[in-house]
Amino acid sequence: MRQSHGESEDVVTRSVRMLADHGYLETTVEQLAQAAGISRATFFRKYGSKEDMVFADHAATLERLEVLLHRSGLSPRRGLVEGAQLVFRHHLDHTERAVARHDLLQGVESLRDREIAMSSRYERVFQAFLRDALAPSEDRRVTAVALAAATVAVHNAFLRTWLRDPSPAGGEQLAASLSQRVAWLCSVFGVGSPARGALGPVDPVPASGTISREAGGDDVAAASEGPAPIVVVVPQGTDPQVAAERAARSVYEALRS
Repeated sequence: MRQSHGESEDVVTRSVRMLADHGYLETTVEQLAQAAGISRATFFRKYGSKEDMVFADHAATLERLEVLLHRSGLSPRRGLVEGAQLVFRHHLDHTERAVARHDLLQGVESLRDREIAMSSRYERVFQAFLRDALAPSEDRRVTAVALAAATVAVHNAFLRTWLRDPSPAGGEQLAASLSQRVAWLCSVFGVGSPARGALGPVDPVPASGTISREAGGDDVAAASEGPAPIVVVVPQGTDPQVAAERAARSVYEALRS
């Protein structure tokens, strides 16, 4: 159910907001448990540590993503598009929690590291799906690794754009553009064909074809017209899988900065 401003928040949302407002290190588990109306033992049994509680909803989202991607007959492109939508809309449907967590992560480095690790889990789920769904080829594993990482990186870029102004209308616009962009990614990797008009007006990279922090690499809402190429230079003799993983990780890091 989508939360509204007048709707009561759940325990996790209230706890994350409390950590963001009063300080992650300064707020104790006892205080969180008291605010939730439960005992300290119950808090630990239900949510684990403070850090586990901050990301508690991701475990359920990952399970939902795996169920979705295990549907029979699902094409690689459709699986990635629907999977990215599932994760993105989870945040739209829990706006208060997403905003509170975003505020909290700005000041806690250990939680930002945990967020990177969580993104890697989403990548692995998409990788497993693509290894089974892609047509047999010599570079199927490399394509699965790179395309999964790129999909997660683009999703995260759209999510951060929405978190700057988490309005319902803006979220819906970005959700539609996210589907277009993931379909475009598939076409770049030679996986299926995007729907007509899928290239759309949203471009996650500057017109120069590079991704830079100065240019606002994750500001997908203020993009140039049409897709710009991304050029990757690989030294001769480099292992293809290593090159793909490094390139995908570089794109991810640039977009999350």
